[in-house]
Amino acid sequence: MNDGIWGSWKPAQFNPNHEVGELHITADGSELYFHSSRSGGKGEYDIWVSEKGQQGWSEPENVSVVNSAQSEGWPFISQDGNELWFTRGNGAPELYRSKWINGAWSEPLRMFSHFSGEASLDSAGNVYFTHHYFRDDKMLEADIYLAKKK
Repeated sequence: MNDGIWGSWKPAQFNPNHEVGELHITADGSELYFHSSRSGGKGEYDIWVSEKGQQGWSEPENVSVVNSAQSEGWPFISQDGNELWFTRGNGAPELYRSKWINGAWSEPLRMFSHFSGEASLDSAGNVYFTHHYFRDDKMLEADIYLAKKK
């Protein structure tokens, strides 16, 4: 960025045949998390990860421990790389969290109930998320909420 203007961009050397949705790059730039309905998943959309190497991004791997028969998406990795937050469609969107323990992601836990999704965390660990309001199966609005870490 130069004087507030993005420039000098170039393609990320990522296979264009792969569906990539709602991506998140880790703070150190070494991994790319995204959701996709590509083959080899468990549900409609799954969370996938690709590692950055000298030749570009690796072939994506399914983060199987966090995926289910439902749709998972909108991944967010905490700045320290120890938490993976994502949205699971379980009739209505819900927020889940998995922790990086002993070199692997843990079984995810539901953190916020129905109609919440698309998490982001700040450096203090506070969670910002969208809460969706529906009436008669139609989304009326989406507001941003903050859950402060104790």
